[in-house]
Amino acid sequence: MIAQFKALFDARHEKARELKQQGTKIIACFYALPPKELVHAAGMLPLQLVEDRDSKYEARSEFLPYLCGMSKNLDGQIGAGVFDYVDGIMVSTVCDTNRHVLDIWAQQKTFPHAWLVRAPAKNDEGAVNYFTKELKRLAHELGTVSGTRVTDEGLRKSIALFNQNRSLFRQFYQARVRASIPAEDAVYVFASALTTPVEEHNALMKTLLSSLPSARPSVEPKLMLCALNIPMSVDLIRLAQKYGATVVTDDFTHNARYGSTEIEADGDPFRALASGYLRTVPAPGLYSFEDRALGIRAAMERAGATGMIYLTQLYCDAYAFEYAVLKERFERWKLPHLRLDAEATPGSIEQLNVRVQSFVESLL
Repeated sequence: MIAQFKALFDARHEKARELKQQGTKIIACFYALPPKELVHAAGMLPLQLVEDRDSKYEARSEFLPYLCGMSKNLDGQIGAGVFDYVDGIMVSTVCDTNRHVLDIWAQQKTFPHAWLVRAPAKNDEGAVNYFTKELKRLAHELGTVSGTRVTDEGLRKSIALFNQNRSLFRQFYQARVRASIPAEDAVYVFASALTTPVEEHNALMKTLLSSLPSARPSVEPKLMLCALNIPMSVDLIRLAQKYGATVVTDDFTHNARYGSTEIEADGDPFRALASGYLRTVPAPGLYSFEDRALGIRAAMERAGATGMIYLTQLYCDAYAFEYAVLKERFERWKLPHLRLDAEATPGSIEQLNVRVQSFVESLL
């Protein structure tokens, strides 16, 4: 059953092209803040842009070498025609690199349509009012592209579907340790949600949850993994297992969004969506560092993790800055953790062998 999620993720481009042939328009999302409910309510498929392991994509990118690997990888994929099925892109910003990546793609007319999601860094009354207007503007423009007007009722239905996905994810993470689900499999349960129609993913999640077995608890060191890059995370999971540890829970930018509290849809659904996204998506600079640290510690306690690995991608200033702040909390709490910095290549991860081995041994 769980293999279906990996198969879905691996075939994401073929699946998208199939839907495209059936008449579905597809809107790519870069980073975690574009409101996918809005895209869905406009009758289109929101699809997260995710990195690919093949190093040829970064080599193909024309971006400067010291810019983040994710942006270079995505630009290389675009240049290779991987996303030729995309009708438009929504970019939410957390750093100068991904903000200006949108400018480059817009200048080059890479996609037929491009939108900047201007999410405020606050969630007070003024910020919610502003973001509500922004979402209504985006809804109008998305409806123009799709031919389906975003109505209040349609948006409420979309919010309900994504809320169900969030609820199912929380149930999955609660059951994950008890069912002894391999960490690599768990990554694909999450990753497939980024690229699969929400209705299909919800149905699969319900089947999975009803079929999870109970297993005897393991005794090896249990870890939490905080990361952004999916292929890098899979490599690191394998490395931890090589030295006898098990990753029992994880924290990615995107699944933190999916696992967060449901969005209240009472009253104006646009305002509810604005309130639901502002300072609830754990993006550096747009989220409370204290809440972020507390959330990581609570997730570790729920999963029984005794150590945490915080993996950042080389040249990713946003997450390097976040870690510098979180590190103070982790040290105050005497929370065993290891910060790793690597490029999105197998060789770069392999160089972390000794550090991962030493960290795992320190937890024994």
